[in-house]
Amino acid sequence: MLEWSDRFSVGIPEIDNQHQELFRQVNRLLEACSQGTGKALLPEIFDFLGKYAVEHFATEERYMERYGYPGLAEHRKVHQDFVQTFLQFRQQAEAQGPGVHLVVQVNRVLVDWLKNHILKMDQEMGKFLQQALRG
Repeated sequence: MLEWSDRFSVGIPEIDNQHQELFRQVNRLLEACSQGTGKALLPEIFDFLGKYAVEHFATEERYMERYGYPGLAEHRKVHQDFVQTFLQFRQQAEAQGPGVHLVVQVNRVLVDWLKNHILKMDQEMGKFLQQALRG
């Protein structure tokens, strides 16, 4: 499970709010999978997460474009790779249903990716954007 704390804050309220919602929805997905009762709920959560991740990444990329963030191309590529990984999990869930194997994979990949991405790339982006917004 993902637990939000201030260490994940990038200092841009719109982005932080979106990150918090991503945490909530990934936790819903993990909970549904781990209970084995989420077969009916999985499509809804995957639909929401897929759309929301794309929307969130677009928000970050708009900020980076607007303020000339030098790491935009690399950041965008990482976002695209995440979307592909997410789509693979969705296909796997639809084909095989929720199960322990899927929970382990989702937890290892999606949760670790979100934590690491926010704590590294998004933190760097946030520092840059905060300076740009002040200056």
